[in-house]
Amino acid sequence: MKKNLIAMTLLGLGLSLTASAATFQAPDQAFIKKAAQMNVTQENWDSAENAASSFPYAYKFTHHYRISYGLLGGKSGVLMSEQFKSGIPLDFNSITIAAMDGDMPLNSFLRDRLKNHTMVVLKGDQLVHEHYWNGMNEHSTHLDMSVTKSFTAMLAGIAVAEGKLDMSKPVTFYLPELKNTAWKEATVQEVADMRTSLKITTSPHKSWDERMTSSQGWHGDKGAVAYPNGIADYIPFVTDIIEPMGTTYTYQCINTEVLGKVVESATGENLANLLEEKIWTRIGAENDAFYMSDATGFPVASGGLNIATKDLARVGRMLLNDGKNYIGEQVIPKAFIDNIWAGNDKVKDAWKKSKEAKLMNGWYKDQFRVLEVSGHTILAMVGIHGQVVAMDKASGTVIAMNGGYPQTETPRMANMLFNKVIPAILDATAKQ
Repeated sequence: MKKNLIAMTLLGLGLSLTASAATFQAPDQAFIKKAAQMNVTQENWDSAENAASSFPYAYKFTHHYRISYGLLGGKSGVLMSEQFKSGIPLDFNSITIAAMDGDMPLNSFLRDRLKNHTMVVLKGDQLVHEHYWNGMNEHSTHLDMSVTKSFTAMLAGIAVAEGKLDMSKPVTFYLPELKNTAWKEATVQEVADMRTSLKITTSPHKSWDERMTSSQGWHGDKGAVAYPNGIADYIPFVTDIIEPMGTTYTYQCINTEVLGKVVESATGENLANLLEEKIWTRIGAENDAFYMSDATGFPVASGGLNIATKDLARVGRMLLNDGKNYIGEQVIPKAFIDNIWAGNDKVKDAWKKSKEAKLMNGWYKDQFRVLEVSGHTILAMVGIHGQVVAMDKASGTVIAMNGGYPQTETPRMANMLFNKVIPAILDATAKQ
């Protein structure tokens, strides 16, 4: 689909296009042809076998937006990238992790057991560690999967602060077309907190219906034939819930797609444009990001962002700085961040009924997790293949990582990440 046709579609939906609009692009056919020579195709690019090769280039397989890092700038003019001071470096070979076959150096554990690709660690405004494996470098983007969810919620938080969105209102106030779906009695806040308990049939190790994947164009344009209106065609399939609305935390990707639709309806803007204008051009990023979308131009709100790891660390640094960028401008509302850190009885009770509660204490609010891990309380943005931004307020530490762990939603991966790797790094930074 050509860019001008997408522009007409967005205008027809009442979504404005500004001079700073994110650039919509079709799948990269030249890249797809080259990848096919290595048996990596649009149909199988996200398989466990191909993750190491495809995740740094995921957006090339689908429709996507290019999100500029430097179109708008801050109040003081063009906002340059945030450059970190050099801190005392962490020696990952001297940090050991207790593995099933004995102690291992952290580097080996990350690379060989977690299939980690990159990591950046900040302590305050100091860079204390960075590595780039798997042929990547500090400018390489990487598929961030469900880390994307937190960005969708941040855009909702901005819309609330601007008086455009009320999280306590029913979803149908913004999306009346969902009156006959599972969200007919849900509030926007319940959707953002994953407290909808949708009845969805999923494959093992997946929190989504394959029909949703097809509607997103995740595996090429074939989905556009069955789902010409993209994700909007899938949403009406979800009609029932299995627990009383608002009572139980159940992690389901379609909730974030609905939240993204709500944000677009409330603001009259496409999510990609909002991300570029409200966040990406204001955090001091050093690289463009890429936002995968369905064929109609609706971004994959639940898992479509491709971002360089050091830029993810910049996002974490901004969140720990109460939502202010490095020159003191407010990017994300402080109240939004404070409310996540504080939690409330509803989200804490809902967490206790979830499968994640068996692994660690915490809560899920506004598409973020707050987790208690080995004596540390962290704010976390989490992707299902080992993509994480972990933020520790007590020490001012940010750990940003990307990876390609082959199996999703496994207790083993969660245990390795949150009970071993992240606490070990936080303990090491505390000693500096």
